[in-house]
Amino acid sequence: MSRQVTKNIFWLSASRVAALVLLFLAYTQLFRYLGPFASGQYQFILSYVLIFSTVVDFGVQQLVTKKISEKPEETRRYFQNFFSFETAAALLLYAVLIVIALTRHYDRAVFYGIGLAGMGMVANALTYPYLAVLAAYQDLRKVAWVNFLNSCVNVAVIFSAIFFHRYIVFLASVQLIFGALDLIIYRFLVKKHLPNPQILEGLRLFDFRLIKDILKQGWPFALLVGFSAIYNRIDVVLITYIKGYVQTGYYTAAYKIFDLLGFFPSVVSYTLFPFFAGLMAKNEIAEIKQNLEKYLRLMIAAALPMAVGGAILSAKLIALVAGPEYAPAAPVLSILILAPAILFIYIPVNSLVISQLTKKAVVVTGVNVIVNIAGNLILLPHFGIKAAAVMTVISESLQAIFYFYFVRKNITHFSFANNLFKPALAALVMGAALWPLREYNLAMALPIGAVVYGLVLLLTGFVKKEDLGLVRGLVRAG
Repeated sequence: MSRQVTKNIFWLSASRVAALVLLFLAYTQLFRYLGPFASGQYQFILSYVLIFSTVVDFGVQQLVTKKISEKPEETRRYFQNFFSFETAAALLLYAVLIVIALTRHYDRAVFYGIGLAGMGMVANALTYPYLAVLAAYQDLRKVAWVNFLNSCVNVAVIFSAIFFHRYIVFLASVQLIFGALDLIIYRFLVKKHLPNPQILEGLRLFDFRLIKDILKQGWPFALLVGFSAIYNRIDVVLITYIKGYVQTGYYTAAYKIFDLLGFFPSVVSYTLFPFFAGLMAKNEIAEIKQNLEKYLRLMIAAALPMAVGGAILSAKLIALVAGPEYAPAAPVLSILILAPAILFIYIPVNSLVISQLTKKAVVVTGVNVIVNIAGNLILLPHFGIKAAAVMTVISESLQAIFYFYFVRKNITHFSFANNLFKPALAALVMGAALWPLREYNLAMALPIGAVVYGLVLLLTGFVKKEDLGLVRGLVRAG
């Protein structure tokens, strides 16, 4: 495994873990402060704007990252034109976002929150060209520190809202603060790879032909990103329309645990995307296979105890995260916890598919959008928010099945099934140990579960010498 990849994963993971500890503490108080109704309003604002935020680069960021990693001498040219494009695209999408919000006649607080968060979307979109450069050069330690700073700002805004008795509009302002702050910071951090970006010159000399070519090549990325945003967040929007803000509050309390757990898959995917793109450009299939199998072992070992433990301890986890007022969210979490576990397992393969088999990924994700929306529209009125959780799990399962198939057929026939049995056995033994403890305090149940799982992995011989080497490499990377 590349030492640079190991360092990137270490720093991104370390920064996110530290940030998540702070965010966890903040959200445990925010859910209690807002209650289910206001929490539903706030999470609806974030989901509504996030759909636009994810689409705003039209898939160009991933393609530019790939192009710069393959042709670093063209860094400035790609950066300048990407920045110019993002400026126009973000402003256009903001106008669309506001017009749609006006026609829906949302509550005044919700509308103002959407407006502020949308401004943050515009500012954040202008950071994408900088992120593309840093990702292409695998200089992600800097990104790790910015992510940590963003989390600190988020925590500060949350506690300020609670202390000064502010509401969802104040909370939504954090998106604008993020975007403006990140734009200033990334301007300086990118200097190592791009000493003089010459942004104004890039705006003046905008090469429409280059962007047209990138969009022509990048339309699969655009559709992929757009479809992913829709199927990841449309459930919150649909729940709000069909069931109201209170049910949205319950659902998002369970989904927040999904979001918190999702940091590690996103780190792995973000790091492996340029790494695998570079290896594919050199046709180093053997090294791709080796690294893919290592990451699959790691993610399987992390995913299975999460699914089993989260399902058994869902009531206690919801009480810890959101409080007793959110008890109806516990059955939702017991289902929804399967989704991040599946995501953990297929995320290394995801990095290859979106890089090399983008059109196939578009088809799978597009079908997922249809399945997810149709399933929610049919099932939500009858089965409530549990149906949304089931559809999320189905969507992640479909994504995993097809991504595994495509990579094994088109890129490399990697090993997978032989790494499942021992972690599955360890997770089942752990589940048997946790079941009698499900009503006990998490401070006792979680350590016992972790010890049982780890011991079974050791006794079955799942942990290998190279796994210990990976851990040592991560420590040295720090």
